Order: sequence, then structure tokens, then C-alpha cells
Amino acid sequence: MDKKGPFTIKELKSLSTGTQFWGKFLILEKTQRKIKDGRDIINLKLGDATGEIDAVVWDNCKVTGEIESGVVIGLLADLGLYNNRLQVTARRIKILEDDPFAYVKRPDIDAETMTANFTGVLNSVADPHLQGLLRRIFSPQVQNIFFKAPAAKRIHHNYSGGLLEHTLTVAQLCTRIAENYPELNRDLLVTGALLHDIGKLKEYEMKVVPEYSVEGRLLGHIVMGSELITSQINAMRADGLPFPDKLEWMLKHMILSHHGSLEFGSPVLPLFPEAFVLYMMDNLDAKLFVFRDKINENSGDDEFFTNYDSFFGQNFFTYRYQGDQEGEGE
Repeated sequence: MDKKGPFTIKELKSLSTGTQFWGKFLILEKTQRKIKDGRDIINLKLGDATGEIDAVVWDNCKVTGEIESGVVIGLLADLGLYNNRLQVTARRIKILEDDPFAYVKRPDIDAETMTANFTGVLNSVADPHLQGLLRRIFSPQVQNIFFKAPAAKRIHHNYSGGLLEHTLTVAQLCTRIAENYPELNRDLLVTGALLHDIGKLKEYEMKVVPEYSVEGRLLGHIVMGSELITSQINAMRADGLPFPDKLEWMLKHMILSHHGSLEFGSPVLPLFPEAFVLYMMDNLDAKLFVFRDKINENSGDDEFFTNYDSFFGQNFFTYRYQGDQEGEGE
């Protein structure tokens, strides 16, 4: 090895286990506990613009400063394996004054393009009731927050701008599905797509590293999204703007059922075509994000497969066929 650092997360995952290194990383999560022998242990999830990795801090690690989520650290550590996953064992930690936003992942598409595309999709909804509701919910103040919010704390699109990226992709997928199935109500489907995760604006506290709000932990974004839609429709009616009861039922049902099953947090199952399509497109975008992320951050020694991922319960096949560029016999 030519150097011991600084390394990015992506570079770490190409190093051999047993390697000692140093680098600068953002603390994404912190969990402190005692193990059976009474020793204190801190589990961290570290990240930068290239990826994430787990780290463990034992009580013999030299720490300068206060370890907490959202701070940048300088880290000297060893790279190893734990439960078939790469894990960092900290040797020295120093809290730094670096700008934490420099260590946060960003969407692949630039923000201006995404916001312009979002506005285009929103403006494409012709139904006056749905268009009026969208205008009320996506006020300039809300858009400013929405465009910077993450789509999740973990798993998929868990970075600033991730909620916009995910919502826009789901809405674009729903638009294309509606072109192939003319029996679908395109405006209802697209409105559901634009609003399906709107409750996340209150589910999370929008910090460098998103944290669940108290209300978010108690209610969850699905219920909170439905409540927001109810309050805005009631406000429209109070202003003398009619909103059909059955349309309200259908839109709220789409929000409540978009996780597809009781097992994954939806209180009801999708009961009509637009609700089912929204669930499928939301799930598709989230799952494809996971596949791309796992393949791009592959840390396994196998040529074709990642290490077994205990969270998803599988390996991921990493080979990407490039057509005739590979030559015959490949």
C-alpha cells in the first residue's frame, strides 16, 4: 500500500482487511451500549460523498472531542470483517471543524434540472381540484424545504435532495405507465406520486444528518401525509373551493396504501389501479436504488457477487454486460 490515507469510504472498500488507514468522515449514526463484560462500546455509521461504512469504538480508543451524529471526525482505524461485512475499528478519533455538508452524498442529477422537471410535472396536472391542492401544499416555502430533504434516514435516497429525486422519478414512472394504460386516471396517479412522501417533511428533523422527530416516530410519514392532505382539502372548502368527497377518499387511500402491505407500514392495501401502480413505482425506484448502491459500493472479494448482505438477506450480482465491447468468448 502506497499510503495510509486520507481515504474515502469508496476507497476503503477496495482495501484489504487488516489494513490500517486514516481519513475524514461524517458521523451519520451513533449507538452507545454496554456488552456482556461491562465494557462500553460505541457503534457508528460513517459516511462521505462516496458511501457509508460501519465502525466500532471500544473504550480504549483515544477520543478528542465529543462524538455525536452530524460531526466530522479525523479517524485512524483498522479495516476488518464482522458478520461478512466490512467494519472499521477506531484507534484514534479527533472531532474536526470541517463543513459537514461537504461529506454528504448528493443526487446524480443537478438540483436545477430536478426542480425544473418537478415544476413541469406539477403543472401537467389538469384537473382543477388536484391542481389547486398541489398549489396549496407545494407553496414556495414548502418547496424550499422539500427540494433539500432526504427521502429516508437509511436504505434509499438518504441524502439532501433525495426526496425530490425519488418523488420526481416515481412521478415520471407513473406518467409513462399512464400512457400505456389509458384506463388509468393520469392526473390522480401523478398527484398521488407527487404527494406520496410529503409526510416526511414532518417525520424528519432536517439537519445535516436527518433525525426522526417525536411526531414522526409516533405517527410515521404515511399517516402524517394523509393528515396534511385532509387539512388542506378542508381549507380549500372553507375558502369556497369545492373538492369532491370521492376524490379525497381515493387520493388519501393512495397515500395510506403506497407501501403495499400491512407488513411494511401501510394501514390498508391498494384497492384500485392507481393506488396499485403508485405502490409498484415507489417500490421499483427504492429497490433499484438499493441494487445500484450495492453494486457500486461492492466490497467483496468475489468477482461476480457482493458479500452477503444480512439486512436484505442476499448477495448482489455485480457484473454488467457491456455488449460487443467485451469481445467474443466473454
